[in-house]
Amino acid sequence: MFFRPTPIKLLQRALGRHKVLLSPEDLLTYSYDVSLERNVPEVVILAESTEDVITAVEFALDEGYNVTPRGAGTGMVGGAVPLKRGIVVSTERMNQILELNQEQKYIVVEPGVLTAQVQEEAAKVDLFYPPDPSSYKVSTIGGNVAVNSGGLRCVKYGTTKQYVLGLEFVTARGEVCYTGALSRHNDPVDLTPLLIGSEGTLGIITQVALRLIDTPTHRGTLRVAFPALEAAGNAAAEIMAVGLLPSVCELMDKSVLDAVTAYTGTKLEDGTEAMLLIEVDGNAEEVQHKMEQVQLICRKRQALEILYTDVPTEAEKLWTLRRSISPSLARLSTGKLNEDVSVPRSKLPELLLHTRQIAKRYNLLIPCFGHAGDGNIHVNVMFDPEDELQKQRALTAVEDVFKEVVRLGGAISGEHGIGLVKKDFMRLQMTAAELDTLHSIKNAFDPEGLFNPGKVLPD
Repeated sequence: MFFRPTPIKLLQRALGRHKVLLSPEDLLTYSYDVSLERNVPEVVILAESTEDVITAVEFALDEGYNVTPRGAGTGMVGGAVPLKRGIVVSTERMNQILELNQEQKYIVVEPGVLTAQVQEEAAKVDLFYPPDPSSYKVSTIGGNVAVNSGGLRCVKYGTTKQYVLGLEFVTARGEVCYTGALSRHNDPVDLTPLLIGSEGTLGIITQVALRLIDTPTHRGTLRVAFPALEAAGNAAAEIMAVGLLPSVCELMDKSVLDAVTAYTGTKLEDGTEAMLLIEVDGNAEEVQHKMEQVQLICRKRQALEILYTDVPTEAEKLWTLRRSISPSLARLSTGKLNEDVSVPRSKLPELLLHTRQIAKRYNLLIPCFGHAGDGNIHVNVMFDPEDELQKQRALTAVEDVFKEVVRLGGAISGEHGIGLVKKDFMRLQMTAAELDTLHSIKNAFDPEGLFNPGKVLPD
């Protein structure tokens, strides 16, 4: 009797069994990211080339699956969670550096290359790739592009979108499209900006061309303790207002400081309620001038203690508190809603004040830290996930924070993206006409809703 192979077996023959995961254990591994969301896919494809991605998309079209693109799974908003099951296409094995041009200052990579690898390869030829999300050692460039990742240095150097020169991506028809510097034609319209931040809803990125810049020759680092959160926020706002433009300007509130000092054993000046960690870069003369000016502003804002250095090994010690935030907060509670809201810098003190009021209103611990230089603050709502009432209070507190952010003229996401977790809050920030426009773009790229359904746009 003749038996016809099942579609999955045909897929395994086309790609190789090692690229098609079907076991419950493997599927579970690709069912989550850093958010609280979970959903098990039906199939996982470990793509190793653009051709593999095309095969996966064609199979999905033929067999009626949807497709969830995935990088390293370090996202925080459920963007890589297969909400409607279907196929997860992972690009983690597409991890080759294809070209590095020192003279023209660019690098071309596959999407599975780690952010840290790009930084390291650029440094070997005295060039610099500034974007530095906290997960830079494990997050991939494809994921960075998909959510337009930021990082500590974005206050001066901008986010990922400032460094993407061009893309190769596979469309919802299984075709390859090239944009920007990777385009093979002199296209009058560059689609690159539409793909950046699209969170896998418009296409699957398979190559990225990135701009590199000259490495700053000198850096100076300052750690400044303040007696009040408002004083720290106002100092950060003034530093930016006078045009000093630090490369990094990070803020930590009292809740964060309590956690990290307990974790690291660091002693702070008595009465410290907030802290700024500031880095300036440039040539030696610029660094010296900026460090002096930052100190003057901070003293005027009642700084309790100012530690500063231009020696790299000493600077690393000053950064210990900032690098210890995540593990120290993990000790406080088993549940954490980490929101990356952004407001105009001048509104930052007001946002921090309202967040404290929200924490008191719902009897929750809400530590705040983040990129004060550009108003991008991480609001961490801590809760016990086993306590359903406390979990509901936490979710309501997040909604109150979002409403306050929008009232202040801000955005509900500064660098993590929207994904599944925040999509229903898009109505707070965008008008019906704006959302209709985004739906129209989605329909133009993906009329069948193949890619990452249920993400970014509210139904």
